[in-house]
Amino acid sequence: MKNYSTEIRDFYLYVNDFYNHKTGVYPIATNQKIQECVNQYLESKPLSQIYFDTIDREMVRLLIGK
Repeated sequence: MKNYSTEIRDFYLYVNDFYNHKTGVYPIATNQKIQECVNQYLESKPLSQIYFDTIDREMVRLLIGK
């Protein structure tokens, strides 16, 4: 069985590493905005359908851009 709390924490850090407005590879969002969009994405479908990978990170980026 997956430990979703660890997966979610690691996914948030992964997304933050890419999109944080101060330190990210693509600095486009604040910590708060990233957290809101990650939560919105995670609530959009069952956790069993989320792989916490690049595709999921890109889906969060689309939410950030809205």
